[in-house]
Amino acid sequence: MTNWIRNILGLKAPEVDDEKGISGRQITAETREELHKTVQRVLKNMLIESCPCHYPRFRYLVQFKHQNYKAGSVLCPDVNSLIINSSFYDSKFLREAERVTTKVIGDFDSNVIYECEKCGTKYKNIGYQYSINFTFDHFEILNPKYGHDVGAEVVFPIPLYQGLFGFKNKDILKCASDFRLGSSLEFYNYLVAKRN
Repeated sequence: MTNWIRNILGLKAPEVDDEKGISGRQITAETREELHKTVQRVLKNMLIESCPCHYPRFRYLVQFKHQNYKAGSVLCPDVNSLIINSSFYDSKFLREAERVTTKVIGDFDSNVIYECEKCGTKYKNIGYQYSINFTFDHFEILNPKYGHDVGAEVVFPIPLYQGLFGFKNKDILKCASDFRLGSSLEFYNYLVAKRN
């Protein structure tokens, strides 16, 4: 996203905070493509012997929401990319199981329930929209069926490739304590790391 578009929308990456070490990488066609390819490689790697459900780091990230940090609206493109790519039919990971149209959580007409094609774990996709171009999704795990973990435990700070974005620096920095800006390779390696 170019700076003039970001300024019109009011979205921004936080100024770099040396203590937190987090900022947002400028969103461009190139960084979006790099993130998309990285996430596809992550999912492909996880699906070789298991499924992403068996990776605590995957489960933690897809459940990210700024409300857990008592912060205003914050977007994590890395998380959105994980969710969007997970729900693509050609990923061979999640398939749509049902649509909930009553007691909907979020800003859309329905919540989509996905089911893992390998282990049967169900995820509810909840989406919020704060402006025409500022939407974010998170998953709620409805019935974990994955049993033992294949992936490594969650460790902090979590390297993000794209970073965190929002309307106010103070809200972004509330969420930033668990994250740091890293390379696409660091993001990939973090997610696919196996349990010792």
